[in-house]
Amino acid sequence: MELKQENNAAFIQALLEERDRLYRKTAKLKTQIKNDFDATHYQNTIQEKDKKIQELQATVDSLQSQVESLKRKIWGKSSERFISPDPQQRRIDFEGLDVLPEEKEEAEKAAEQVTEYKEIRVKVQEKKKPVRVSLPEFLPRVEEHVYPENIDTASDSWTELPSEITEVLVHKPAEFYVRRIVRHVYVLKDKSLEVEKQVVTAPMPILPIARSYADATLLAELMINKYVNHLPYYRQIQMFKQSGVSIPPSTINDWFKGTADLLRPMYYRLKETVLATDYLQVDETTLPIIDNEKHKAIKGYLWMIRAVMENTVFFHYDNGSRAQTVAIELLKDYQGALQTDGYEVYKMYENKQGVLPIGCWAHARRYVEEALKEDKVRAEYALEQIGMLYEIERMADEKNLSYDQRAELRSRLAYPILVVFEKW
Repeated sequence: MELKQENNAAFIQALLEERDRLYRKTAKLKTQIKNDFDATHYQNTIQEKDKKIQELQATVDSLQSQVESLKRKIWGKSSERFISPDPQQRRIDFEGLDVLPEEKEEAEKAAEQVTEYKEIRVKVQEKKKPVRVSLPEFLPRVEEHVYPENIDTASDSWTELPSEITEVLVHKPAEFYVRRIVRHVYVLKDKSLEVEKQVVTAPMPILPIARSYADATLLAELMINKYVNHLPYYRQIQMFKQSGVSIPPSTINDWFKGTADLLRPMYYRLKETVLATDYLQVDETTLPIIDNEKHKAIKGYLWMIRAVMENTVFFHYDNGSRAQTVAIELLKDYQGALQTDGYEVYKMYENKQGVLPIGCWAHARRYVEEALKEDKVRAEYALEQIGMLYEIERMADEKNLSYDQRAELRSRLAYPILVVFEKW
């Protein structure tokens, strides 16, 4: 009996020890798992925060760049011309470049010619005294004779010498007058004669807008003042009132619509001739558009298409849209060189057969100008190279070169500089 109790006690003791061992092992594993979990969680948290910090820093850098850009636009200089602070700065840097000897020689010659021309041009542009420009000969002259007082010009006591003549420019304000169209009416005396009509009225001359008292001269004046002289209609209405003529704004608006309809065929023909050329410049500009639903002005876009060689322009409006679909419809049949500012919608033309996309130095140099704060030395050098290209164009303008002469000048001076600049 006692032996059995001793065996039971030993068995229970062994179970307790085993339970205690398993408990310690379990506790140890729990602690290890908890530590591992905490470390992983902590590491993941750090990574997430690091990522968030990087995103926020990128946002800060972007906003800072935008602020700096806006500050330059608002308070910075308006001219984009770059003037090097170091006049002795070397014009072309060949160090480390794989430039052929012929390319180096041509580039040095071109830079030297551009520098010489610039120095000569600066010396020639000396301040001159203002000279009164004579009045145009085509203007009519109305003579006004003024005689000395207390002199009897009819007597033989005085001999008249050559007169002194002073010309004064006079302005006559625009005037209105009423064009009365009198249509004469005739009636046949002999009623027995067989004619188509016994009462005949002279036909009415064709007027630009039906049932309107506006003459073509008045409509032309309204349109030219608005779109050439930038005078809104309400100001023109005020000017008309000063001359004693009062025209309601609603009438002016109706005349505008009618005149636009008359010009529509000319616009389509202009669009056709511009798109038929082989060198176009295309750009979009913003303009405010009245949104009748929101009752406020919103930003819209107007497309400008210019035939460079013919110097003709037309504007295209598609509900204020700047979308790619507008460009596709507008330029779907175009073949030739297409110069743009690098807007995304024009990327599709890089692979279109028959279209050569080209850029613009004015847009490219703006990125270089923005880099002056981050990389002053290289940015200044790049601006110096672009400045020489501009100087070559200025040379062509001042010499009034033809297209062929300008092409020869570019080949001789601009191309060698561009070759080295591209490699740099």
